[in-house]
Amino acid sequence: MEVKQICLYDDACNQICQVPGIRFSAIINKRGRKIAGGFNAKVTPLEKDEQKMEMLFMETTLDFSMRKEFDESLGGIHAIVSYRDKVNIITIPYQDNLILLSVESGLDVSKVIQIVHQKFTHNRIMEAMIQ
Repeated sequence: MEVKQICLYDDACNQICQVPGIRFSAIINKRGRKIAGGFNAKVTPLEKDEQKMEMLFMETTLDFSMRKEFDESLGGIHAIVSYRDKVNIITIPYQDNLILLSVESGLDVSKVIQIVHQKFTHNRIMEAMIQ
């Protein structure tokens, strides 16, 4: 992946983290590795163990790839939301990668997903312009 593209991804993730209530925004590749993004600078991570975070990224990728088995019969996945006691985890497919978000429980996840789709649609236009 090119440095310019990673910079665009980082910028988009950082902008998404500026939305109140969004704790974490990152791009995860199909191997389950974080390639851009991270925590909102204003929050304390609930999970501080880097190895556990890497495991979460890999599990998220595996879960998503297993769910894709039903794309032909059920249609494509637009987002997966995991409602937890402390935060909600949102996974959104983007090109060959995943956008992974951690958001406060009270946030309207539909609105968050809409914001992310708008931001990354704009990001696709920017990617096309630098190629």
